[in-house]
Amino acid sequence: MQPNYILENLLVIILPFAVYFLGITIRRLAIPGKNAPPLRRQYLLGIPVSLVVVSPMLPVLNSSMADTSALLITLGVIMEHGMIVNETITKHLASRLAK
Repeated sequence: MQPNYILENLLVIILPFAVYFLGITIRRLAIPGKNAPPLRRQYLLGIPVSLVVVSPMLPVLNSSMADTSALLITLGVIMEHGMIVNETITKHLASRLAK
């Protein structure tokens, strides 16, 4: 009988995106920047940005599933991208649209 990898595959796909949006939430609630955009706007812009940021890291995440420390470091990098990149991009896009 072949092993069922559906749960592991779903975890590899869903977990990095959840961690990215957790990073957005932590940044907005715990350490908001000056003139930080609303959380709703950051989430909406976070959808396409997360595809650009998280998708290239999926092969790395998949290969590090057996090594816990490598997995946690990769998830930490993804969360940090959610904390830093998303708010900055949202601010720059809002300033460009205001001009």
